[in-house]
Amino acid sequence: REQALHTMGDALEVKPLLQPRRVAELAPEAQVFKAYKSTFKHQENSRIVSLAYCPTSPYRLAVVSGTKVGLWQKLAGKDEHEESSTLTKFKDLTTCVNFRSDGRLMLAGEAGGSCAVIETDSKNVLRRLRGHGDAVTCASFATADRSKVATGSKDGKLRIWDVATADLLQTVDAHGDSMKVLTAGPGGPDSWITAGYDGKVRVWDVRVAPRESQTEKASPVASIDHGHPIEAGTTFPGGTLFVSAGGPAVKVWDMALAGRPVQELPDAHSKVVMDVCLDTNASVLLTASFDGLAKVYHAADLQHIWTYRLPGPATSIAWRPDDKGFTVGLDDGSWHYRSKKVSAESKKAAEAEDKPKRKWKYREGHLRGDEYQPDDDDEVIDMPGRKRKREPKLDYFFRKFEYKKVAEYMFVSADANLGSSITEELLERGYLSESMTELGEELCLRGLRWFLRAFAVGDSLQRARFEEALHSLIEGNRCLRPPCTPELIDVMRKLEEKVAQEMRVQDALIETSGMIEALLNS
Repeated sequence: REQALHTMGDALEVKPLLQPRRVAELAPEAQVFKAYKSTFKHQENSRIVSLAYCPTSPYRLAVVSGTKVGLWQKLAGKDEHEESSTLTKFKDLTTCVNFRSDGRLMLAGEAGGSCAVIETDSKNVLRRLRGHGDAVTCASFATADRSKVATGSKDGKLRIWDVATADLLQTVDAHGDSMKVLTAGPGGPDSWITAGYDGKVRVWDVRVAPRESQTEKASPVASIDHGHPIEAGTTFPGGTLFVSAGGPAVKVWDMALAGRPVQELPDAHSKVVMDVCLDTNASVLLTASFDGLAKVYHAADLQHIWTYRLPGPATSIAWRPDDKGFTVGLDDGSWHYRSKKVSAESKKAAEAEDKPKRKWKYREGHLRGDEYQPDDDDEVIDMPGRKRKREPKLDYFFRKFEYKKVAEYMFVSADANLGSSITEELLERGYLSESMTELGEELCLRGLRWFLRAFAVGDSLQRARFEEALHSLIEGNRCLRPPCTPELIDVMRKLEEKVAQEMRVQDALIETSGMIEALLNS
């Protein structure tokens, strides 16, 4: 009995409970991301399907939810956001959104099988890309050729489109299940990276893929097995590295080396990873998962930095291009903007430093500007209304893809230098030949007279552009094969004389070049 009492009286060592680490004990990177707090949130009526930031200032946020796309803008000097506009020109649920690199156009796909090309500033729908077999699940602009876009749909097919004409250029049977990721590849405007629910990441070069009329099945340049149905993906700058996310895993692939694995996180989350994104410098990778967590990793080695606990399952995540914060969309229809909280004293000090010191005449005098509000004792002599700056006709024609009107404007109103710039822009867009075809007799006559005036004017580069445009004009118009009216015949003869005169000058220059070469070699 004494032995039992002695045993019961032995003291047991009680270990202290684990305490959270102090901020001072965290790594510098962890301290930085710990400071990102939820500073603004908004509740939508439906789940957040996709988020995307416009790459140019003021960095509007596109929120895809239900049958609309909301454009939100951060207020200057504040963390609050305001909805600048709401795009509701859709007949079905919206599924995806993507901005062009210059921020002027955006793509919005819908479950009904169409994709809208929208002008960001005016919010007008310029084109509708129709003909998908099922819901459009992803869309992207080409990096080098801004006139081409690609869309992916639930039927697993990749479709290439011409933005100017809304024509379907090519269809590729890319995946056996729904396509979820579509981005530009490392091989130029004809290279695309796709991924889908079949667990495959594939690289396509549409120059070697068969057309719709061919029965041969398309073969990808490279094909990689992620191991899980892929929900999201993103590319590093340059397109050579690709991040795929599906199931609980996140993997990095080198697409330039036929999809060689670079890094892998097999258990990045406990549930499905729904979205991934990179910061502006591609140094940090953010992941959002259905387990209600958002995590931050080093992009180079996928080392964990920080974890955010969210109010619910996450469906999408997007990093703000100016590195001031990021936005997370949730399954319950809410989205949260996280940024560093700045104290009131620091905010006032920053505003005071940024505010320029203005002279009295600009601050209180006669040059204080039309935005200045008059005081009670001021006598307002004249307050003219602001005149809206009109857009030049040429810029309007290029923005609306009216290339034949661009050619007409060049022949009627442009001088040689402006004509050279117009020709260069048409060449870069690949529509020089199209703009010079089927112009009609009157416009052809004006064009030939314009080329007659601008012939042999400018440097060698300008002459090369003129020769290309003149060749397209003569080759692409039936009224010049052969010319029927006396005016057209007269202008063509004058052009022939100009060409003959230029050839005589070139022959003389060749003889002079031979003489100089003989003198130098003697």
